This record gives sequence, structure tokens and C-alpha cells, in this order.
Amino acid sequence: MTAKTKSIRRRLIGLAVAALAALLGACGSHPNPPASAPKTTAEKPLNQPPRPMTLVRHGRKVTITMYAEETKVQIAPGVTFPAWTFDGTVPGPVIYLKQGDDVSLTLHNLDPRMPHSIDLHAALVAPNQNFTPVLPGQSKTIHFVASVPGVFMYHCESSPMPLHIAQGMYGMAIVTPPGQKPPLYTLVQSEFYKPNNLNAVLTAQPRYVVFNGSADRYVQNPLPAPLDKPFTIAVVNAGPNEISAFHVVGSILRDVQDTGNPQNHLYDVQTITIPPGGGALIHLEFTQPGSYSFVSHAMNQFDRGAAGIFDVKRQAQ
Repeated sequence: MTAKTKSIRRRLIGLAVAALAALLGACGSHPNPPASAPKTTAEKPLNQPPRPMTLVRHGRKVTITMYAEETKVQIAPGVTFPAWTFDGTVPGPVIYLKQGDDVSLTLHNLDPRMPHSIDLHAALVAPNQNFTPVLPGQSKTIHFVASVPGVFMYHCESSPMPLHIAQGMYGMAIVTPPGQKPPLYTLVQSEFYKPNNLNAVLTAQPRYVVFNGSADRYVQNPLPAPLDKPFTIAVVNAGPNEISAFHVVGSILRDVQDTGNPQNHLYDVQTITIPPGGGALIHLEFTQPGSYSFVSHAMNQFDRGAAGIFDVKRQAQ
């Protein structure tokens, strides 16, 4: 069967299903939605109390416990959002690992309304066996070795995946190679759309583009940064749609490690593009005191909240 034939067949099946659904609706019959379907917008959002992630290390053995839950979060001054979360925050907690760690991660689904899952870009495992949906009230454990160093995204992979990500189910995992310290700061860029609206996620412009879950968060509360001392930041673009154009005003990105891997270097970069699902480890150094804005240089994103400030002060003698 050719690809064109398959496509025509899928369209015919879709038309038949739509016709059947219309007939059932006219007769007043409403079949139950599948277990994986998200709640409708008519349902009242939950505001479950956050359950923090736990990470326990015994040598190279790392045990992580995480929770999927619905929680209201603030995404801009005076603006709350009915989020689907890992551990009650958007983004979810940063997972710090060392290269070679033997990891067991258990996800408990506390959301009573729908399945959730976790897809870790740092985990080299079969996705159809490990990144599968966890039903409400149940849990699943994933085992993997953090063999590749880098700055990685993790996210919910349950259907519809674009909506689960847009609702807040994403975060960063950092795998550091031997001899490397964790970054000074971690920044997750992401977008917010009309809540619980898959069509808006797939077709509309985001209402907000943010760093670490809130528009202009670090404009209002700048990040202190050292003077005349190199430091690193880790950046992940969780998307789900927009490409990040990360730029620091008044500075050059001295060394950019694409995906955070020490084998991938770009030197003296003015702006680094990070695709949805990508990450980077960025080396910076400021030689003059002052306020240095960091932004996504895509101006529609900057205007929607993708901005912050590094506050560089001379230390008192």
C-alpha cells in the first residue's frame, strides 16, 4: 500500500468516524471519553498542594521520586494559570546527575483526572516501555544510566503531548562529566497559551514566553553575577513551539556547549539558537559592573516576557 493510498484511507476513516459521532450526538448519546483524554475546560481546575521531588544518592546509585499533579501557578504579575506539573512547580525541579550515575526514577501520578508520564532526554531507553502513561493513582519506575553528559529537557509524553507540555509538564536534567561543577544558574524558556486548549497550542501565538515559569521574572528580581570571574548557566528551551534566540546584552557568550556536551564548543557567540527540546551550557564573564539584560532576541518573545537581568556589582574591598 503506497503512502498516498494510506493517506486517503486515513481521511476516509476519519470522515466515517466524524459522521458516526454526529449521528450519536443527534440521538442524545454521548460515549465516555478514553482514559487518556484530558479534562474539559468546563471542569474546575485543581490546586493540589505541591509534593517536592526527592533525590537520594548512595555512591553512583541515585533514587529519584517525582509527582504529577495539578496546581495553580503565577505566570505573570497578577496572572495565575491552571498548570499540570511535576512536583507542583513550572518548570519542574532541576535533576542534577553525574555522568555514569545508575538512576531509578519513580513517577507517582497524583492527578485524579488523567494519565501522565515522563520522557527524559538524558535516558537511553526504549520509550515504548519506559515513557508510557501512568494512570491516576498509580506509579511507574524507570531505570537508566546517565551515560552522556549534557543539559537535557524532560517532559510529559502522554497524549496529547503538545498540550501536556504547554500546560507546564517539563523541566531540566543536568548530567555533569567528571571534574565539572554544576552551573551557577539554570534557565528554562517556555511558552504559555490559552489554558487547556490544544488548538491554541498548535495554531496560535503564545500569550507569554518566559524564563523559569514567569514573564519578566528576573527583570523584577535580577540575578546577581560575579565581576571578572567566569561562570556558567544552563539553558533549556521547553517550547513547545518557539525557537529560543538567547542573547546577553553588552556581552559575548565566551563558550557555548551545544546540548551541554563538553565535546561541542562554539566560541565568542553573540546569540545562540536553541530549538524546542534542546539545551546549552553557556560560559560568561563580565568585566565591568552594571546591569546586563538577557533575552530571547526574537522580539515577539521578548515582548511577551522572555527577559531578565544579570546584576553585576564590584565586591567591597
